[in-house]
Amino acid sequence: MSGQGERYEHRLSMKGRQELFVGGVNEVDRFDEASVVLRTSEGELTVEGDELKIGTLDTDKGVVSVSGRINGIFYTSEDTGEKKGLFKRIFG
Repeated sequence: MSGQGERYEHRLSMKGRQELFVGGVNEVDRFDEASVVLRTSEGELTVEGDELKIGTLDTDKGVVSVSGRINGIFYTSEDTGEKKGLFKRIFG
């Protein structure tokens, strides 16, 4: 997909617990060494860990990469603001 205003397919790809690639990112809401909060086409995604850094940041293509020690990946429920783990989101 290309062009301004189009949404990209939301994807996650992880290498070990050190690198995470996220597609379908609309914007980076906030980040520090302990967490990265992304607005994606599937809702808010929070990555928690240690010494986190943003590598690739291309919001025109909807792609972000995060490196460091990744301890958790959570989607926030839009209805309640409750965190849901990745596997609960996929299988729940």
